[in-house]
Amino acid sequence: MKKKIVFGLAIFALMFFFGGVYIVTTTQATIYELHRLSQLHYTIALRKDLLTDIKKKQSNIRIQGTLPALEAETSGNDTLMKTAAKCLACHHAPPRQERGILKRTNQRKIILFALVTIAPFFAVGLAFLLIRGLTRPVNSLLDATRRLKAGDLDYRIKGLHDEFGEVANSFNEMADSLKKQMQEMQRTEQLRISGEMAAGLAHEIRNPLAGMKVSIEVLLSELDIEERDREVLQKIIEQIRHLELLMKNLLNYARPVAAQPTHVDVNKILEKTVYFVEKHPSFISGNPRKHIIREFDQHLPEIFGDPQQLQQIFLNILLNAAEAIPEGGKITVKTCHDGNAKTVAIEICDTGKGIPAELMEKIFQPFFTTKGKGTGLGLAVSKRIVEEHGGNISVSNNVSGGVTFTITLPVKAEDQGLTL
Repeated sequence: MKKKIVFGLAIFALMFFFGGVYIVTTTQATIYELHRLSQLHYTIALRKDLLTDIKKKQSNIRIQGTLPALEAETSGNDTLMKTAAKCLACHHAPPRQERGILKRTNQRKIILFALVTIAPFFAVGLAFLLIRGLTRPVNSLLDATRRLKAGDLDYRIKGLHDEFGEVANSFNEMADSLKKQMQEMQRTEQLRISGEMAAGLAHEIRNPLAGMKVSIEVLLSELDIEERDREVLQKIIEQIRHLELLMKNLLNYARPVAAQPTHVDVNKILEKTVYFVEKHPSFISGNPRKHIIREFDQHLPEIFGDPQQLQQIFLNILLNAAEAIPEGGKITVKTCHDGNAKTVAIEICDTGKGIPAELMEKIFQPFFTTKGKGTGLGLAVSKRIVEEHGGNISVSNNVSGGVTFTITLPVKAEDQGLTL
C-alpha cells in the first residue's frame, strides 16, 4: 500500500510539474508572437504613412509642373521608395502570416482552457482511487472486528494484500487463537464442574465404604468361617481401603486442606521422611537392598511453609522413586542454597529407567499414571502444594538413567507477602 501511495503522489507531482512547464513555455511563446504581431502592425502603419507622404509629393509635382521641381521631387521620391522597400522587405508580413500567429494563439488558449478544466477532474479521480485503496481495506478490518466482537469467531479476512494483508493475516491468527482459548475455557469450565461433582460424589461414597469395611471386619472377628472365605473378605477390605485412598486423594486435590504455615527446617522434614521410606515394605524388599544417599546443606536457611504438606510432597516423590529403582538401586536426596538467592532447592534423584519424553509433560496432570494401582493424583497434588508455597517443581531425565525432581521453595515467604 505504501508503494501505491508514493506512486499516486509521484503522478500528482509530475502532473503539476509538466503542466506548469507547459503553461510557462506556452505563455512565453504567445507573448513573443504577440510582440511580433504588434511590430508587424507598427510596420504597416509606417508603410501607410510613407505611402501617404509619397502621394503628397506626387500631388505637389503635378500641381507645380516645373522641371527643376519635378526633378527634385522625383529624386526625393526615389530615395523615399528605396527606404520603404528596405523596411517592408524585413518587417512587412502578409496577411497569411498574421492569421497563422492568431491561429496558434487561439489554439494555445483552447489547450490551456482544457487543461484548467480537465486537470481538477483528473486530480479528483486519482485522489478517489487512492482514498478508495485505503478505505476499502480499513472497512474490511473494521467489519471483521465488529463480527469478532459479536461472537463470530469463524469469520476470516480475505483478499487483502501488502501491509493490510499482513494485518489481515495477524487478525486471522488472533481469531484462531481466540477460538482455541474459548474452547479451552469451555473445556476448563466443564472440568471444573465435573471436579466439583466428583468431589461431592466422593464425599458421599466415603461414608458407605467406611461402613462396609467396618461391617466386614466385624464379621471376620466374630464369625467362624473357612479360611478360603476369610481370604475373600480380606481382599474385599483391601479393595475398600484402596477406594478410600482414592477418594481421599481426590478430595485433597479438589478441596485442599487449609495450610498452617510456620518456620520449618527442610533438612529435618526430609530426614523424617527418608527414615519412614527406608522402613517401607517396597524399599526393604529385594537383595541387594535399595538405599538412600543424603546430601544435605547444613547451612540451609529456614523457609515458611506447612510441614505436613511439605512432608506429603517429599513422601510421594520418594515412594515413586522407590518403586522405580531396581534392586540395589539408590536415591539421592540433596538440598542446597545459594547465598544470593532467596530460594532453597531440593533434588531427589533416582537410578530407575526414567520417563519417556512423550510422557514428560503429562506426569503432573490429574489422574495420569503409568502404574496399575495408581490414582494419578499424587504428583498433581504435590505440584499444587508447591505452587501454593510460592515455589516450583520440575522433572528431568538423567544422562546415566533415572529422573531428578527439583523443588524450589522461597526463603521465609511471609516476608515476600505470600499467603498460604
